[in-house]
Amino acid sequence: MTRTSGSIGGAVSVAALARIGVALPSVEAASPAALLAWSAARGRLRSGMADAARIAFVGDSKTMGAGAGTGPGPGTAGAFARARPARVSALLAAGGLPIRADAFFGCAGLASIADVLIYDPRRSGFSGWGGGGNSLGGAAMSTNNSNPAQFQPAGPVDRCSVFIRNGSDRPAFSVRKGGESVPLTPSGPVGGFARLEVTFQARDANPIMVVRTGTTGNLQLVGLVAWDSARPGIEIVNFGVFGVTSTFQADTTGPWSPAAALATYAPHLTIVNLGTNDLAQKQPMANWLTNIRTIARQARLTGSVILAWPAVGGTSPTGGGDSERAQWRTALRALAFEIDALFVDEEALLGGRAVAQASGAFTDSLHESPWAYDVQAAAIARAIL
Repeated sequence: MTRTSGSIGGAVSVAALARIGVALPSVEAASPAALLAWSAARGRLRSGMADAARIAFVGDSKTMGAGAGTGPGPGTAGAFARARPARVSALLAAGGLPIRADAFFGCAGLASIADVLIYDPRRSGFSGWGGGGNSLGGAAMSTNNSNPAQFQPAGPVDRCSVFIRNGSDRPAFSVRKGGESVPLTPSGPVGGFARLEVTFQARDANPIMVVRTGTTGNLQLVGLVAWDSARPGIEIVNFGVFGVTSTFQADTTGPWSPAAALATYAPHLTIVNLGTNDLAQKQPMANWLTNIRTIARQARLTGSVILAWPAVGGTSPTGGGDSERAQWRTALRALAFEIDALFVDEEALLGGRAVAQASGAFTDSLHESPWAYDVQAAAIARAIL
């Protein structure tokens, strides 16, 4: 049921509550079926009918975790582990759900490979690697040399999926762990995208390495997910990219493009948090809504969707003036109800713009501090547990 009138129960409406100063609801659904696909996936996992349920976070710097780390500027050093997706992962684990969090995707919008390794220290090596074509999590990690890319899983694993720009023009490579090496050869039409599967004989926590072995073309590594095949679980991935607008995440130009590749990843639940940079860069609201609709359409091919209204702080209109933001929020909420998605108002969760800034919820006017990310993650975790 879509509540186009804004009703939140009986004859009470959001507008009526706002007029008398009552706080707006932070989490709303048009119907009890908003997360039905996710609930079904979680149920199959719990009953042993499925090996994994997948959750994808799609967004900008507020999803990749800027502000949660240390260092100058927006605080991205070590931010991966404190970003909203990582906090949701920890909360779901605390709630008794098995989690698969050994995963990485793209360069996250950072300026160099060195910055990427500081942001996510589980990754190392990558000597001579650079940024490739845009895909899940930003630019792919690209190389034309044989220097290894290395990833350190948190615990024992014996399986991994490797996501690449695919095609017969791409070089062969190997995925290695301990004394094992599994050769892989891209194939098919040029300009493709693929998820390639790797099985190791040993179940251990040795680093996983990806090494280009072919002699022509660039290897473009989009991402990697590792897990223990003896432990079914919820796979959680962070596709956040610093500095992007919704146009980046809605791109379906090629099979590797973010929204097209999202459908290939096939999440059972997708949390979309975009709009901060659209407002800051004066993008038309209609374009933003079209982009959000495109991302949601791709996500709904395999699962449920949560649309999040991003929070901002400060007194300047960097993230849009209050009246403009109210219009955008209303439009996003209406879209969520139209497509039967869950709507989460992350600004309301922090008490509104002024309260959030006064309480220290922001490291600057746009990026939350670690505890504020925790508050927002808790609302998502409660909704999907």
